[in-house]
Order: sequence, then structure tokens, then C-alpha cells
Amino acid sequence: MEDPTRPTWPFLGTEAPAFAITPGQLRGTRFRAIFRGVFVDARVPDTVVTRARAALLLAPEGAVVSHWTAARLWGGRVPDNDFVHVSFMRRVRWRVRGIKPHCFTHRLDVLRRHGLPVTSPGQTFCHLARFLGLVDLVALGDSLVRKSRITTEELVAYAEDWPGQCRAEALDAARLVRAGVDSSPETALRLLLMLAGLPEPTVDVRIRRADGSVRFRIELAFEEVLVAIEYDGRWHADPEQRVRDAARRDELTRSQGWTFVVVTSDELYGDPEELLVRVWDELRAAGMAVPPRPSDAWRAHFRVQRVAA
Repeated sequence: MEDPTRPTWPFLGTEAPAFAITPGQLRGTRFRAIFRGVFVDARVPDTVVTRARAALLLAPEGAVVSHWTAARLWGGRVPDNDFVHVSFMRRVRWRVRGIKPHCFTHRLDVLRRHGLPVTSPGQTFCHLARFLGLVDLVALGDSLVRKSRITTEELVAYAEDWPGQCRAEALDAARLVRAGVDSSPETALRLLLMLAGLPEPTVDVRIRRADGSVRFRIELAFEEVLVAIEYDGRWHADPEQRVRDAARRDELTRSQGWTFVVVTSDELYGDPEELLVRVWDELRAAGMAVPPRPSDAWRAHFRVQRVAA
């Protein structure tokens, strides 16, 4: 039976007596410490919302959730980061283990998310331009657009007007953000091809029935030569999904002449150079005009991890 007096949200240790919680109970298994001096019922999941709410309990007045933490609250995809990030429009001298403060002279563009003050999707993207590489920043933008937090046009406009640091990096990345992208690896695959000198593949190609309804989707495609580039992540290893993927590709190959280049994680993140050669050869064989060899611009953003025997 639920205890109505037991808080299901983060609370300060100093507030424990108001909930009839003893110091011994705080040290026991019924509660867990999120940060020093902030506790939560042990049954409450350790989510970004819970941690952000806990951080704001400790933060000085005016704190706004920002950077990686704000990105996750908006449903964006960003690399892992160990801190809860909060920002201020003034200088503060405040340190708590597990919380990273940022101080700005520019205005914080604040919205509410899960009842918390959070930097807007556009400002979150521009803040992270200082910290993320091009591929991760575009992946964040793609995910924010997919979640309908912002449009591609709004993101470019926000970056154009950005008064803070790394405006050029934010604008370069914003101009590469596209709608309809399913995953960060799909973003990375698209950028790898473009940085190597290929034309930009079309994202989220829809193959329709006679009545206009969508029958099949293709992640990335060079439509003029009917070459599809698709990333097979972990969920594609599911036997049923593999059967569906094979049937879809076989149907499009037989009925419309599509060629599929299926890319794995090992290729994209372990041997992008060999992957580019494979795509290059396939496009050339399909009759597409491609440069004599891939550009080396991709090397600044991808690492070759696999060592040749």
C-alpha cells in the first residue's frame, strides 16, 4: 500500500521532518541520495527529470536547466554526460558534486518542460555547439526536429541570430539538420557520405501505392540511380525484423530496380574508409557521376578504429 506521506519527488534533507522521515530512514534503503542533501523515494526511477528537479532544489535563484540535460528533457539525442547542467544570467560561485553550472551575459531563452525552467530547443542546440563535434550536433538537431521541438527553418534562423560563442559552428550544423531522420547513426551515415564528396542523399524516401498511401520507407537514397543506403542497428538483428527488412528490400529490388547498400555499426564506426569505397563503387556501377576518389574531409569527424591485418 502506498504511503501518502512519503514524497514521490526529490526533497531536501532539511525537509525530512515535515514528512515525518527520520535521519535513520534517510540513511536506510527507503530513500536514496541524488546529490548531497537531496533525497528521493528509492522507488522513484533515476530519470533526467528527477535529477534536474533535484539540482534545482540546491541551485541559487535563477537557475535554468541547460546543455546536455536540457537536450535530454526535450527528447534530443546527445552523447552521455555525467552532470546535471544548469545556467545563470549572472556570475555565481556555487559548486555541488554532480552539477555543472554555466554563467552567461546573454539572455537565457527559457521555456517550461516537465514543470522545470529549461533553455529552449534552439538555445540548447547553440549552447552545445561549443562542446559537441559536427556529427553529434547535427544528430541533436535531427532528433529535436523529429520530436517536433523545432523546425529546420527555425533552427537555422536561431543559429543565424545567435549572439553567443561558436555561432559559426552552430550555423554550419543547423544547415545540415534534416527532417525525417530516425537515428543518430543515420545522421552520421549521411554526413559521412556528404563529407566524402558525394551529393546529399535524400532522407526518408516514401514508396507509395497507387492510392497514395505509403508502402515502404527508405532511410537514405540516391533516387536518380535507385541506390538505397540503410543502417542496420541492433533492433534489425531481431529475427522477425530481419525477415521484414529482407522482404521489403527484395520487393523493391525486383519490382523497381533498387539496389541496397546495408551498413552495420562495425562499418560506420569501425571502418568508414572501407564503407566509403563500397558505396562509391556501387554508385559508379549504377551510373552516377562521382569524383575519382572520396574527399578526406570526413576524417576530421570519423575515426578509423579497425586495423588492417
